[in-house]
Amino acid sequence: MSRRVNGPQPFRSGTLVLVVGPSGAGKDSLIDYARQRLLDVPYMVFPRRTVTRSESDFEDNLTLSEAEFDEAAAAGAFALSWRAHGLAYGIPRAIEADLAGGASVVVNVSRMAIEPARTKYRPLRVVVVTARRDVLFERLNARGRESSEEIARRLDRADLVSVTGDDVTVIDNSGPLEAAGEAFVSLLQGCIGGRQER
Repeated sequence: MSRRVNGPQPFRSGTLVLVVGPSGAGKDSLIDYARQRLLDVPYMVFPRRTVTRSESDFEDNLTLSEAEFDEAAAAGAFALSWRAHGLAYGIPRAIEADLAGGASVVVNVSRMAIEPARTKYRPLRVVVVTARRDVLFERLNARGRESSEEIARRLDRADLVSVTGDDVTVIDNSGPLEAAGEAFVSLLQGCIGGRQER
C-alpha cells in the first residue's frame, strides 16, 4: 500500500552543486576552471545565470532588464531566483531536465538560495569558496565597481555570514587557481551519477 505524502517533494536525480562565497573569492574562475577540465565528461552541466546587470569581463551571465526578469520569473522560467545588492539573479528552469537525466549541475548562487534549493532538490552539494580578506579586497578593488570604504563594508558583512550543514564543502581559493580548481574538480567527479563521495 502506497503512502501519500502531502506538500511538495524534493526533486531527486542528478546532483545540484551550489557554489557560494563572498564577492572576490573567485567563484566564476573556479567554475570556469572546472568546465575546461571536464569538457569531455558526460553528465556535467554549467548553465549560465540570468542577471539584471550589463555583462562584464568578470562574469559570464545572460542579462535582462528588470521588467524582462520579472516577466520571466512570473512565467516560471527560473528554478531558483533571488535579489542581492539591487540586482535580480535567476537559474534557468532547464536545469531540472538536466538533473532528471542524471547530470550534475553546477551553479553560482547567493547564500540566500541555499535553503530554497535544499527544499527542492536532492541530492545537493554546497561548495563554499573562500579567500583571505586581503585577497578579497585586492580582487574587488581591481573590478573598480566600489570605493575602498564600500569594499571594506562588503567584506565586513560577508564575515558575519556562515554556511553550515552536512552537504557543505569549503575550498580556499587564496592561492593559485589550479590548487583550488583541482580540489573542486575532484569534488565534482565524486558527484557524477548522483554519487556523494566525500
